[in-house]
Amino acid sequence: MEIDHDFDIENFNASSRCMKCARQLFPDAKQQEIWATYAFKQWQDHGTPPEVSRNKRNPHWAKSLEIWEKRKKTKLRFY
Repeated sequence: MEIDHDFDIENFNASSRCMKCARQLFPDAKQQEIWATYAFKQWQDHGTPPEVSRNKRNPHWAKSLEIWEKRKKTKLRFY
């Protein structure tokens, strides 16, 4: 593991916000990482916050997240 000595708390907080929004949009970790990278670049280059990018991507993200969370909790039992 390599330690970054140029640690910047602002960039860390910005990337955390991007990952939070990515987790709300995608169940798959790989998709989350790709989208978070995209959102971070959009925020740095164009000033578009990740929440705005998330809402553009899926305006009904809260409902989708609720459905996904319910599916995750459901356990199927076969008799």
